[in-house]
Amino acid sequence: MEPLSSLIPKPALPVLNQPLLASALQQLFNAGCCRVVVNLHRHPEQVAAVARQAACGRQVLFSLEPELLGPGGGLSAARQLFGSNPVLVANGDSWATLDLAPLLAAGGPEEVVLGLLPHPDRQRWGAVHLDPSGRVVGFSKPGENLHDPGYLYTGWQLLGPATLALLPAPPAPMRAFWDPLLERGGLKGVLLSGSFAEAGEPRAYWELVMALLAGQSSVHPQAFVHPQAQLVQCAISVGVEVAAGAVLERCVVLPGAVVGPGVRLRACLVAGKVPPGGELSQGVWIGPGARGAGEAWYPFTG
Repeated sequence: MEPLSSLIPKPALPVLNQPLLASALQQLFNAGCCRVVVNLHRHPEQVAAVARQAACGRQVLFSLEPELLGPGGGLSAARQLFGSNPVLVANGDSWATLDLAPLLAAGGPEEVVLGLLPHPDRQRWGAVHLDPSGRVVGFSKPGENLHDPGYLYTGWQLLGPATLALLPAPPAPMRAFWDPLLERGGLKGVLLSGSFAEAGEPRAYWELVMALLAGQSSVHPQAFVHPQAQLVQCAISVGVEVAAGAVLERCVVLPGAVVGPGVRLRACLVAGKVPPGGELSQGVWIGPGARGAGEAWYPFTG
């Protein structure tokens, strides 16, 4: 998520006045999880704060990773916090409303079950391949094995209690955990239904917020937008100031940003101060005041 993650960690990015992490937390609690464990790496204090806020008083524990341990290693490092029940795992960089009932019903104590969706774009994302019984038989990288049916992995998975002992020593990728299970038939996949959007990089995050706005604008109650400023389908976060004469179209303005007079922005993610009269389109602006950063402009890619 660079350059944004130098300022705000991915799980804490605002999505219509909620942190990105809130979607996963809400689904975990709705699924009946008695406690949630959140791994912390970059800006851990920010992630912990938004997780506690989004949990609304329910139990959240934290597993600190001073050095990144990889997805498999991160689960292994947090294992002592899980208890002896099945573990439901979610990624914090997507926004979803999924029916998780098929996932929760599918797993046995010695199995791991992946939550899947029909694949929207095999050129953009890798794929999971299943046999007719629902066992995982392989994985493909983007653009590979397009002749074979493949499914999108959502980041949701259910770990049977007996599989926790198989978690690899950190650091480790998730495949170090999955591959031995695949070989013995203990890795399965089930199709889910519902809405799902990943937000793993700046453009995808911007696209997610635009989709949720649905043509409207959202202004945090603790933001100030001058009556002579113009907003068209924008998300304005807490502490933002937008000056007179500014015109913002399809923008996400991050907490504490200041947009000067006469600024014209289109399809931008904005942090820090935007000087008067500035004009930018389709990218990420990091201005002075964004946690000590200087001015920088990063056009969207992809």
